[in-house]
Amino acid sequence: MWCYARVLAHYPYVVLTAVLLVSVTCLIVTVTIGNRPNFEEPMAGFEPRGTEISNRLTAYSNLVDDPNVSPQPQKAVIQTANNQLTYMDLRLPPGNRSSPATYQHRRSKRRKWRKPFFCDVPDGQWIKLVYHSHRKTDLFTLQNIQNMCALEERYITSNPIYTRNCLREADNTNCCRTLSLGNYITLLTDKPSCSNLTEDDVRSVKNLIEMCVGFYKNFSLTESCDWRHSPLGDSFHRKCKEIPKSCQKYNAVYNIMHFISDHSFQRQDQKLRYSVSFLPISFQSLTNRKVDEAISLYLDLEANVEPVGDIEIAGADFGIKDHLFHHYLTKDSKWIVIGGVIIFFVVWTFTGSIFVTVMTFMSMFWSLELAYFLYVFVFEITFFPYMNLVTVLLVIAIGADDVFVYSKIWHLAKRERNNGTLEKLVSDTLKNATMSMFVTSLTTAGALFANVVSPITSIKCFSIYAGTAILCNLVLMVTWTPAAIVAEEKWCNFCFINSPKIYKKIHEYYRLFFELLLPKFVLRLRFIWILLLGAIGILSGIAVFHHPKLRLPTSFHFQMFRNDHLMEMYDQHLRENFWFEKAVGERRPLMPITIVWGIEKSDNGDRLNPYDKGFVTFEDSFNPSSPRSQIWLRQFCFKLRESGFYQRVTPFEIPNCYIEHFTLFMRQPCTVEEPVCCQRTNFPFPEKIFSHCIEKYIPLAMKDYTFFWTKYTPGLKFVGNKVKALVVQFSSNLTYTYDYKTMETFYVRMNKWVHEQMEGAPEGLDKGWFISEFQFYSIQKSLAEGLPVAFGISILVATLVTFFTSLNVLLTLYAMVTITFIMMTTTACLVLLDWELNVLESVIITVSVGLSIDFTLHYGVAYRLAPDLDRKNRAYCSLVRVGSVICMAALTTFLAGLCMVPSVTLVYQKFGIFLMLVISISWVYSTFFFQSLLNVIGPQSGFGQFHWPSLDCCSMSSQSHVDRTVYTMSESTMSTSSSGYHYHPSIDTNATEHDYLSERSDSHPNTPHHYRTRPGRNYARPKSESLSPDNQFERKLLNGDDKNSSGDRTSGNSTLERAGKTICGVVMDIQDEENDEAEKQSTAV
Repeated sequence: MWCYARVLAHYPYVVLTAVLLVSVTCLIVTVTIGNRPNFEEPMAGFEPRGTEISNRLTAYSNLVDDPNVSPQPQKAVIQTANNQLTYMDLRLPPGNRSSPATYQHRRSKRRKWRKPFFCDVPDGQWIKLVYHSHRKTDLFTLQNIQNMCALEERYITSNPIYTRNCLREADNTNCCRTLSLGNYITLLTDKPSCSNLTEDDVRSVKNLIEMCVGFYKNFSLTESCDWRHSPLGDSFHRKCKEIPKSCQKYNAVYNIMHFISDHSFQRQDQKLRYSVSFLPISFQSLTNRKVDEAISLYLDLEANVEPVGDIEIAGADFGIKDHLFHHYLTKDSKWIVIGGVIIFFVVWTFTGSIFVTVMTFMSMFWSLELAYFLYVFVFEITFFPYMNLVTVLLVIAIGADDVFVYSKIWHLAKRERNNGTLEKLVSDTLKNATMSMFVTSLTTAGALFANVVSPITSIKCFSIYAGTAILCNLVLMVTWTPAAIVAEEKWCNFCFINSPKIYKKIHEYYRLFFELLLPKFVLRLRFIWILLLGAIGILSGIAVFHHPKLRLPTSFHFQMFRNDHLMEMYDQHLRENFWFEKAVGERRPLMPITIVWGIEKSDNGDRLNPYDKGFVTFEDSFNPSSPRSQIWLRQFCFKLRESGFYQRVTPFEIPNCYIEHFTLFMRQPCTVEEPVCCQRTNFPFPEKIFSHCIEKYIPLAMKDYTFFWTKYTPGLKFVGNKVKALVVQFSSNLTYTYDYKTMETFYVRMNKWVHEQMEGAPEGLDKGWFISEFQFYSIQKSLAEGLPVAFGISILVATLVTFFTSLNVLLTLYAMVTITFIMMTTTACLVLLDWELNVLESVIITVSVGLSIDFTLHYGVAYRLAPDLDRKNRAYCSLVRVGSVICMAALTTFLAGLCMVPSVTLVYQKFGIFLMLVISISWVYSTFFFQSLLNVIGPQSGFGQFHWPSLDCCSMSSQSHVDRTVYTMSESTMSTSSSGYHYHPSIDTNATEHDYLSERSDSHPNTPHHYRTRPGRNYARPKSESLSPDNQFERKLLNGDDKNSSGDRTSGNSTLERAGKTICGVVMDIQDEENDEAEKQSTAV
């Protein structure tokens, strides 16, 4: 340490140059070689990896996606000129989408009848706008309908971006009409436009809907009743013969009920609350050229659309959330910049040096850049989730705290009369400040690294990057920052702010609040604070674990923006109000029961890269062709149907369990073309016959039966001509649900049943495993199981740091109780804010452990180092000494979070809210609850106190020279907000290096060495020193009642007692008469 201090003292530019060279080199390598972070897929990395369920999901996905795996033997596959296989890879089209050929067919067929009023039926890919009345009035009135039409015409259809991208009519002249309530009423009443409608028109259409709504409810009125305007043509219109023609006309009533109006419109009151308008423009199949226009159209609508009458836009679905997220992520970075600017001025104000402030923010940037270099090139992690961006906030907050600590200790050392050479000054500051910054950084980094145990990729990547950035910041704070301060001391003194009058005025208010008002307010009401805050903590625990309690995610819709964003309003609140969306959402399939043989249930991809899922690994022992395997497999399928999990949904189950239908195939009559695979009634079949016939059965089964054979179709899986895997699949009797407990029960019971069956399986089929649609359940399970583990690791790290810093059992116990209450109260606030335990919230709760322990830790160690053996005086001293530091540290972090609240991006907004909550609650509990506990039942007289082994135990001298430049502020791990100005109240100007202590020969043997004093200890405290209001003896000393006190100054004290006086006794001693007068007034108070 001394050698490094000499280098810093004499050659600070060497350290600065070395750090700058390393940082710039890493920056150049990162920019030129490294890949730029890509945030175009926000949901990437939000799935777990490495768990039992995720391994099975990944293995099954690799099987069906492997291009070498085929549902039939290679020699049975006919390849075309384009090397395409003859079997079709078909999937059912989502929603009500139509192929371009079908769409053109419908348009041409309708043009033979008449020029269509609408270009097409409502399409799920079109832009959807939802209107409502801000006065909650009925939308099905003439005034509101015309207001909706006016809003569209004024702000939407006349927009140049809309006219350039809209779907046009057959003659390619005008944009197609919007599919809205006003236009459908116009169609039914044969009016030219929405503005020509009358009250009678609206009333007649409403009466028509009332008459026809019953047919819609009993599902007889469908979209195909008027076949001339149906997407299905004339195939199904015969089912609508009993429905009145007026209800079938143009399929308008059906479209209004199914697409345009919300489901509440079918109630008795017939009140329309929400109405959808489909804009004939689609951005869901975007090219790079149209991305900017899609974003521009939405931003223009969001910024310029104003209500027309009572009508306003309540929500929107443009289908561009991923692209818009990237836009907002960049735009919202300005709030990080604003927060950084505010903290910049705070640092400048308290350090008094623009040079130190600039160098501090450079160190923050270097720490982020070095962490990214290590993340990409050393750890070789290629995936960089957008959650990593919030690391900037953490580094700014912690970096500001660290520079406050170092700056304050530096100026404390400078004010000592015997501060010695510059080398000694740097050495003392480093020795005392490093521990303070190390503890603060270690607790936060430990909480971050605890999230590495999470199986979710984004959480794991965030914990690695953020924890690395915090450690890089710590390294720079002991290299770059000390060198910058020494350089500023030697060559840049003009960079200081020096305004004694301003600081003197601030100092007066500072002393009044932190030395008089706050201690009295906290300690005089100590029993009230213990009862009140203790009760709040207990009630918070009830709210978190009992009711309403922290819930797991209940929706698969991934929220990207704040709650009042139009797209989030549609996804989170409005989507389920319309039947066309409810039909898709409630058309949830039955959970499949999928049993897989032949592949290992493993994930051999990069678990820190969501795009690398590895490859399928086949089991060498798999053999479905042996006679025992054939018998067992047929019995297994029979038992599965009888197990109570199965439900039959279709009469065609040919590929579900191939062995059942294969036995029927083998009984077919023999022919000249097929003399082998025929008339075989004896089951099982010989292995050679089975292998030969199965290659003929599969192509015939794919050809002869009306069934879509895709890569997801169960059955045998071939690589070349060899069977490599087998999939048996049936439908269960459980409907897909988001409920965690229901899915948990289904998985446990079904997995146990399959495992029991595999125990009796023959060799070759004994390694099968079960899987189903567990993607969302896997996320829920990972969050529910991963959070307690990460939380426990964070608490363990916090406990160890607290104990090894304070070395007191009771202080550690009280600190853990306080931290537990802080965590419970913070989490309860999140519950009351209706937050769910999603990926971001899981990270927030774990990180809060590291951020909430600092303040309690500072108070606890300051209490331990206080010289008074009485608990009341020690609590008072610790509060007076570090109360202002902790308060300002909380203020700076609170401001950093406050700046992020206006963000549109949810991750920024929620992290800002979290910072404000956890810092505010941490300050309240540490200042009021923890200090009250110490005042009432805190340790005293060395009770429960441990000590590090003494290094001078073999010394022959009973007296030793005492270094008077040891600053206990660093040992209490002070944080932030201390001014480096010369008049700072923590500076002792009366200390001398020649103060020493003769150890008391008659001290009590159980008294710790640190507290032993000579008999008749009468120390004349300077009038400027802080006093405990209960210490009458110190009051007598201050008022001059002890005549011998002045002569005892040279007797000195022990090192720790001298340090204790620096904490509790030394407040200020200004030599001029003006400050003496201020001190007298303070003493009188």
